[in-house]
Amino acid sequence: LLFGGLMYAHDFTATINGQKIYFKITSNLNKTAEVTYNGSITNNQCSYYEGDLDIPAKVKYNNEVYSIVGVGAKAFSGADKLTGVAFPSAIEYINDFAFEGCTSLSKIIFPGQAVTFGEGVFFKCDKIQDISFGSDWKELNLQMFRWSDSLKVINIPAKVEKIKNLKSLMSLEQVVVDLNNSRFSSEDGVLYNKNKEVLYGCPRSYKSTLAVYPSTKTITKGALIDCKNLEVVVLPDSLQSLSYKEFSRIQNLKEIVFKSETPIITAVVNNKE
Repeated sequence: LLFGGLMYAHDFTATINGQKIYFKITSNLNKTAEVTYNGSITNNQCSYYEGDLDIPAKVKYNNEVYSIVGVGAKAFSGADKLTGVAFPSAIEYINDFAFEGCTSLSKIIFPGQAVTFGEGVFFKCDKIQDISFGSDWKELNLQMFRWSDSLKVINIPAKVEKIKNLKSLMSLEQVVVDLNNSRFSSEDGVLYNKNKEVLYGCPRSYKSTLAVYPSTKTITKGALIDCKNLEVVVLPDSLQSLSYKEFSRIQNLKEIVFKSETPIITAVVNNKE
């Protein structure tokens, strides 16, 4: 690591694998720092970043070792040659618009523990396609990746208990759930509960034919809506509950196959769908 001080937006710099990273001290007492931008908040100078970047877990400055606990607002804004980023284990937060306009960013490796996100962290990052979530994450809010039209597959770690905004990913084709997850499972790229009695979500760009798993009893409201590429949906005889709106906005739907000999009940709560 090579170091230097500058009284500007940052407190010190470090050169990691040939790339200079800018840091701001967040606590002298706790010896923590965050990655920040070069220049000013309105005139970031981040275009020099290129290729894959490993953010260090610790950096030494003025004979003190600082843990890197966050990525500040707009820290990599406009770094359009940055293709990948790996976050260290100590990272706790990534602030507003930290990677906005990183139009070549395709690979993201998050730390083991969950991270707090600001607004628009990956705004206009349309090339993201490979995301590794940490093994201890319990909740995923996928909306932060909604700007990417390259994200085709999402891998759900074993400890995840809550998944939000699956439908915000316009180009998603498959969901893959770790076999050790106790709450969710996947079959042919579709998200179910563990025993596959409940279908939670079909990715919006799921291709061609969806054969709902044979033991499925309920398709949750909105699970199939907006799956524009679906052409055939096969419903098993185990199915008991289905919203009558479920097949709206599926432009290419050609055929629905009902295997049950008895009618399916539409989803009703307090006499309202």
